[in-house]
Amino acid sequence: MVSAEPTILSGLAATLGCSEPALKLLLSLVVGYPIAFFHRKTMYGKNANLQHFFFMLCGVAIGVYNYKFGVGHSIAAVVTTYVLLKVFGGTTAGVVICFLFNMGYLVIGYFYTGTETYDIKWSMPHCVLTLRLIGLAFDVYDGHRSPEALSKDQKITAINRVPSLLEIAGYTYFPASYMVGPQFPMTRYLGMINGTLKPKDQEKPACMVPGLLRGLGGFVYLGIYQIGNIYYKDDYLLTEAFAILPFWKRALQMGVWGKIMMYKYISCWMITEGVCISSGLTYNGEDENGKVRWNGCANVRLRVYEGAVKFGHLIDSFNTNTNNWVLQCVLQISLCHWGLILLFVQVHLQKAQVHEQPLH
Repeated sequence: MVSAEPTILSGLAATLGCSEPALKLLLSLVVGYPIAFFHRKTMYGKNANLQHFFFMLCGVAIGVYNYKFGVGHSIAAVVTTYVLLKVFGGTTAGVVICFLFNMGYLVIGYFYTGTETYDIKWSMPHCVLTLRLIGLAFDVYDGHRSPEALSKDQKITAINRVPSLLEIAGYTYFPASYMVGPQFPMTRYLGMINGTLKPKDQEKPACMVPGLLRGLGGFVYLGIYQIGNIYYKDDYLLTEAFAILPFWKRALQMGVWGKIMMYKYISCWMITEGVCISSGLTYNGEDENGKVRWNGCANVRLRVYEGAVKFGHLIDSFNTNTNNWVLQCVLQISLCHWGLILLFVQVHLQKAQVHEQPLH
């Protein structure tokens, strides 16, 4: 088999000590900053469909750059979910079918693309896409329920209509979050598109500087990871040199390795969160001192993570968007499940009472 000719990108990846797909991923995250700047200068607050189309086009282009025709899997999921929502609307059946389809598609994708190593393939952003589309089905379902039956969070995220295909495409391919997240409800995205998600005294949200600073922090963590990875590679833990160390040394080095490995995720999340902040997507009101908060899409709480002394701190600080999604959506599934069980029991009790009544 003839090896591929080296390229500038592959040479740069070799110099940096990373794989070419990993470098492509990093470039795909960084390109979100000029995209956010261009949108802010030319499209912010203008025609909504134009903005949806722009974000869809940018996201699909990023997908093609990384996975070529593999981006077709995400297109198939988006179109199918839209059709399912149009057919079933905000019903329980719609939620269940959307859940089974998207989760099933993802699991099958993992089965055919998974290897013994961590691969950057189309199934990686498809995981983010799966949660986003399932969450959208829940939000449409909540929008067709009685407001009295909704929690505080559900009232914020509920959608009382089925969004258009273009809206869903812009939402799912939003370039700041298409590749690695973060997760956010469609109401937040639409608020940014409509120009309502911003401080009242600002014509455009003053978010570029906070976004760039967050992204800069991500590059600092990326640098720490690159340096640490020189000394603590994954393969080292499987070597004989590591196996013969005393237990306390292995435990200590395992802890250092684990910390360093997590930094690659934290760096990616901070870089892409910086893009989200720069686009104005993360506006989260003001604190008690009147300072604007840009943490609406934060996926990691650095102070809690770095100061963690128990497992609960890691859960509270790491991948927080996915944790919140599980809390809201999976808990809702459980409540629906128990509701069906109680309804089943109630029906059978009524039938039993009828049969026990004497005949006249």
